[in-house]
Amino acid sequence: MERVGAGAIRSQADGRREAALATLLLRISAALIRTPHHRLGGAIDDAVAEVAGAVAADCALVARRESRGVVQHHLWERGRRNGSACTLSSDILTAILGRLHGGRTLVWGNRDEFPSARRPPSDQPESGIFVPLQVGVTRGGMLAVVARAPRSWPADAVEATERLAEMLAAALDRIANQSAVTREQEGRRSAEAETRVLREHLAHAGRVTMLGELAASLAHELNQPLTAIYTNAQAAERFLDRKRPAIGDALGALQDLGQDCRRAGEVLGRLRKMFRRHETERVPLAVGPLIEHVLRLLHEEAVARGVDVVLDVPPDLPLVNGDCVQLEQVVMNLLVNAFDAVMGVDGAREVTLRASAPDDVLALSIADTGPGISPGDLDRIFEPFFTRKPNGMGMGLSICRNIVEAHGGRIGARNGRERGSVFELRLPAVKAH
Repeated sequence: MERVGAGAIRSQADGRREAALATLLLRISAALIRTPHHRLGGAIDDAVAEVAGAVAADCALVARRESRGVVQHHLWERGRRNGSACTLSSDILTAILGRLHGGRTLVWGNRDEFPSARRPPSDQPESGIFVPLQVGVTRGGMLAVVARAPRSWPADAVEATERLAEMLAAALDRIANQSAVTREQEGRRSAEAETRVLREHLAHAGRVTMLGELAASLAHELNQPLTAIYTNAQAAERFLDRKRPAIGDALGALQDLGQDCRRAGEVLGRLRKMFRRHETERVPLAVGPLIEHVLRLLHEEAVARGVDVVLDVPPDLPLVNGDCVQLEQVVMNLLVNAFDAVMGVDGAREVTLRASAPDDVLALSIADTGPGISPGDLDRIFEPFFTRKPNGMGMGLSICRNIVEAHGGRIGARNGRERGSVFELRLPAVKAH
């Protein structure tokens, strides 16, 4: 049944625009945090340009009251690379700043809505969003995002401008604190390292959470060689404890014991590799062995759940340039989600993993015979903290998307033609020389 919101149905285009703005703001926030003190001015210019362009504005600027009057900084105009000729007059800026002292955003759709007895002259922009800057030394300033023609500004454009204003206020406050320049430069280097470590820890946390769910099946896999080791050790002891020791039988038992030790070591090695934190390592990888490794880890889980895994992975796939552990994490997460999806359905519990290589791209799909994905959730399932699982954290698919995009690839989801869902990822293939 289709849900109707408060009087209107939000179009998919609106949803995609909101998601794109949210992603852009997250990236800008991270960039401003990581940028060293002496490069913040350029980062602010870039941030103003990106958000203003994304909300389809014609011009944007930061205005601040200074000793010499209202001064305009970080100007941007659509179609211009350096600076901007699209400035607002001092009278207009002073009038707008006078209305922003209460801390509320002013949205102006045309000249008739301008909140002053004095209307903007014909050479001035006709509509805009004006957000006060309210952190530290930036109090009394504003971010202006304007258009030359009358227009209505959607709520997501206003919200994006307000969030950008918060980020710019904090960044401008950092620039103003000249006494802390040296300390901040050192802090930037530390923050960059912390950001990198946090990114690795996030991926690691995803692996630990995912593998924690598989603890029982992994313990079973490890228990098999350990039981065999114990049995062969006892057999060797009995063979040697006879009046006439059966040396040949004892050696055979010890050889089997050695093979069982190697099997246990392989299990532990696979787990250690998945659990450990590590720096990203990009090397040419064969996808077939990577998939086989993940399936060995998930074998007991599939058996315990009664899931049939169907493989369609040709042997001559091209290599991809990537980090083995991170890509294994993506495949494992998608497979575990597929296992979850088919639980409780009538009929076959089947998960199909296919790989192909069209046009110098390695394509991988994981399809299940579950109930599929609600149409309203398809655009949101890769968002952080979005989940329909009762005990889910909503981070697995978000981590998968970050990993795939960091490898220059794309990941998406759709519903199958008849039933179930299909997750598809595409990674650049290493070109043969």
